[in-house]
Amino acid sequence: MHDSHIHMAMEPLKTNLDEIVRDFVNEGGKHILTQGTDMLDFDDNFKIAKRANLIQNNVMQVAIGLHPTYFEEVTVQRDLEDNIYEKSQKERKKFIEIFNKNKEEISAIGECGLDYYQFSINQTYSDDTKEQLKEVQKLMLQEEIHLALENSLPLSIHARDQMGSNECIDDTIRIVAEEGKGLLQGSFHSYTGSLEQLEQILALGFHVGFNAIITYKSGENVREILKKTPVERILFETDGPFLPPQSVRKKKSIKQKFAQPKHIREIMQVACEIKNISMEKLEAITDENYQQLFLKS
Repeated sequence: MHDSHIHMAMEPLKTNLDEIVRDFVNEGGKHILTQGTDMLDFDDNFKIAKRANLIQNNVMQVAIGLHPTYFEEVTVQRDLEDNIYEKSQKERKKFIEIFNKNKEEISAIGECGLDYYQFSINQTYSDDTKEQLKEVQKLMLQEEIHLALENSLPLSIHARDQMGSNECIDDTIRIVAEEGKGLLQGSFHSYTGSLEQLEQILALGFHVGFNAIITYKSGENVREILKKTPVERILFETDGPFLPPQSVRKKKSIKQKFAQPKHIREIMQVACEIKNISMEKLEAITDENYQQLFLKS
């Protein structure tokens, strides 16, 4: 059992690290990939992984990347709308410096990718601002792909569209195909796109990450995606602390409703039913998928 995408530097995961890791191991858990998403949480993720690996040897790996909404946070949301490109260029350089300094501790680059969903929420951005934000996201993804290729690392990709659009996932697939040149590996985390786009992702040799959305009544489209994804390309994730499974969401006695690695078992139980496969076989194959991608030889 593994958790291929979680944010252990976020609360309440960070404060409860020891208990969370022990609960996961007691459930038969083997590996957790914690994901850094901005300059402020990279160090925390490295420290958390070191502590976790004292509890259980090699239980936690680290991915670092700049979440695509990061550039919006450090420019437009700080009233720096006139300096989007200049500011993002400085942030890209800073990220590369941090990566090079810590590369021996890094098992993947991520969470990275494109996110146009925010533009559906924030209606105040001008068309020019939106296009600039899209452009700097694309430039950063290209940079991260080049780093991944140079260092033989996989990517953990975030691609989230505006409501009713396929543009973001299409752009992500195109950039991965063009820049990756067939040599890139990784996972599309929490994938919610179309079945046609799924075929393109699989053709690129990428894996697909599934989380507790498959336990939700509203998750029929993701359950259909899971049906169509070969077991050899499946990874499981929580995206904790976000997306707790349905059992946690509906239980009134649980005051803090958050996702954590031990919930992977519930997600896998639903996946077994959807894929008509035993837990033992699903676990063996998908754990091997994780190990081939994220564990350095």
